[in-house]
Amino acid sequence: MRTINGVGGEAMKYDLLTVGFPIVEIMRKERGVSFEEPADFTGPYPSGDTCIVLDVASRLGLKCCFLGTAGTDAFSDVVLNRLERDGIDLSHVRKVDGASTAIVFVRYDKDGKREYLNVMEHTAFSDFNESDICAEAVKEARWIHFSGEVLCIASDVGRRKAMLRLLEAIPADSRVCLDPNFVDDQPGIMDIMKPFITRADLILPSEGEAGRMMGTDTDEEACRGLAAQGKTVVLKKGCAGCDVYTAEGVCHIPAFHIEEKDPTGCGDSFCAGFITGLVEGQCIRDAGTLANAAGALQAMYVGPMEGALYREEVDGFIRNHKAAK
Repeated sequence: MRTINGVGGEAMKYDLLTVGFPIVEIMRKERGVSFEEPADFTGPYPSGDTCIVLDVASRLGLKCCFLGTAGTDAFSDVVLNRLERDGIDLSHVRKVDGASTAIVFVRYDKDGKREYLNVMEHTAFSDFNESDICAEAVKEARWIHFSGEVLCIASDVGRRKAMLRLLEAIPADSRVCLDPNFVDDQPGIMDIMKPFITRADLILPSEGEAGRMMGTDTDEEACRGLAAQGKTVVLKKGCAGCDVYTAEGVCHIPAFHIEEKDPTGCGDSFCAGFITGLVEGQCIRDAGTLANAAGALQAMYVGPMEGALYREEVDGFIRNHKAAK
């Protein structure tokens, strides 16, 4: 299978750039406890889908940059301090005076089903606008990653202009990755996503997202249609691994079998692993193996970034699992 590592081997300031906003997650300690009853929480944990992508990619060895807005509260520091410690360039993150950070409360049923309680109104990302897009930084990035969740949240006129400005600033020879990861029940998803789908070289939907995004009966139909346009499409299937669709065909890459503690952030970690493999010039199968490993490791820890391990640890995990077969 082909590679799409891109940008002709030229030296670039960043391997990966993305846009978004910090989130902290506060989680119920015990499963099966509703939000209505008094009980213990744990956290705050640093989160935010594009923040997770950057943190995992940086720990895997990529040079990363974050665009966006952040609050001036302690919860913002929880996320930004983590990203800064891991070497991510935050010089293009604007702090909004007096603004708060988005909070997500999370609980699990006994069967593992998640429920979220979001506190995202009037946070720092509400102030995000075109002036927050640094075109020069964008031009210095080999890969630019978009999250469907961020695109849907930023679907109002002002923030939409900012996202489209970022898209327009991407050089023709840079690569674009899209994780659909859209907000449930968001109206007009296809209209929101269309220009980003058109520009994307790599699309990484989870099961159920590809068909919904493209208006097809099945994910497979959507993935094959996108691959026929020359895109690489990776269908994330959780504990069943992933299927990679290209113009040459379909490649299944099996998952690593682990004991799951918390699946939050696994899909974002997978995206980071796959992009890292492509940046390094790996073949599709090796990039998929790295992505599956990054996702599996995230699931083994409680907290959306707590399974972001360093490259030597991830490589050791892959070797040990291969040796155990």
